[in-house]
Amino acid sequence: MSLDERLDLEFAYTSYDESCRDLYSPSYRCRRPFGHGGLHAAGFGSHRVTWVHHPAHGPDAPPMS
Repeated sequence: MSLDERLDLEFAYTSYDESCRDLYSPSYRCRRPFGHGGLHAAGFGSHRVTWVHHPAHGPDAPPMS
């Protein structure tokens, strides 16, 4: 299974309540399960956004340019 396929499955089957995100933030958040390893990610297929965790930022996606 490729990383893209795994991320699609995680996004499809991880409930919003079980995802890696801040409950009270309007920011674009990681939708992988709590405790995941590796990249943060949100979205499907070619619309997926991935980013590396930065200790000072939590699960926020970096600003989009």
